Amino acid sequence: MFGTASLGAAIAIKELMDAGKIKGTVKFLGTPAEEKYFAKVWMVKAGLWDDVDVNVSWHPSPEIEADVQTGLSLIDFIVEFYGQAAHASADPWNGRSASDALELYTTGINYYREHILPTSRIHYHIQDGGQVVNVVPDYAKLWVRVRDPKRSKMLPTYERVKAMAEGAAIMANVDYKISLVSGIYETLVNRTGGEIMQSNLELLGPISYTDEEEAFGRAIQKATGKPEVGMDGKVHPLKETEENPGGGSTDVGDVSWNVPNINLGVTVAPKGTPWHSWAVVACGGMSIGHKGMIHASKAMGMTMLDLFENPKMVEEVKAEFKTRKGDEVYEPMIDGPPPIGDDKP
Repeated sequence: MFGTASLGAAIAIKELMDAGKIKGTVKFLGTPAEEKYFAKVWMVKAGLWDDVDVNVSWHPSPEIEADVQTGLSLIDFIVEFYGQAAHASADPWNGRSASDALELYTTGINYYREHILPTSRIHYHIQDGGQVVNVVPDYAKLWVRVRDPKRSKMLPTYERVKAMAEGAAIMANVDYKISLVSGIYETLVNRTGGEIMQSNLELLGPISYTDEEEAFGRAIQKATGKPEVGMDGKVHPLKETEENPGGGSTDVGDVSWNVPNINLGVTVAPKGTPWHSWAVVACGGMSIGHKGMIHASKAMGMTMLDLFENPKMVEEVKAEFKTRKGDEVYEPMIDGPPPIGDDKP
């Protein structure tokens, strides 16, 4: 739904150009591995947005709104521990357990949670904790993620969590290695662009649903233990921009620190549905998701048309971008070339 809606908007603009109704350039940029490596970071570094005036994007949502909230900055890294294998019963004293280090490390992270900022988040996923029960594990691996609404506040937490890996390795008498996966900025809000998008959403009006779609939405809510209130297809008013809105992260953030970004959310699943779950996927595979996708495509296309026809709008969007960015120097949080062909972090 992500890429298809954006492609629909780009095609609509291209057709207007081919018909001689507007002049300019439209780019359609997709993103591989946007939930894992956050490829837009490498794409920004490669200069794909260098000649772009305004970026327009969208995100599936439980409601329709021009998005003027920031996302969370984020950094991902892999921690590996290397010990010495030994028979777990006959001579465990000859072993140095990488899994011990992993458990000590995750214990340290969990105790540290009490002392981080309320806005910060730490996640980890154990990818290798040893293979068999009768061998002292000589290798362990986990994927760690740190987030905060402000990159400046996320980085000190990241440095502390990295340092804790050394402490765990010392306690378990093993070696360790830290490898950066990728990192992304919070989204730089552009309310001027949000207001342009909002006017087009209001012009489009709400999404209407059939009785069958409403029933499907309520069934999804029932199955996931949420209030059975059905779909929310109305256009919500433009919200005030919050300092710490919470929520998720997106590599659109890195784009937004290099070129003004206009974003929107459009309903593709019923209210309260758990995101990153089968429930949203189920809605995306039928008319509820399809309606939201087409609605997003129309809203993006209309907003781009406004920008092509009104150069003053573009200048106003750019002016806010420059003011909000200020003296901040963008520094991509990646190390080395993109991991093309790699299926594991």
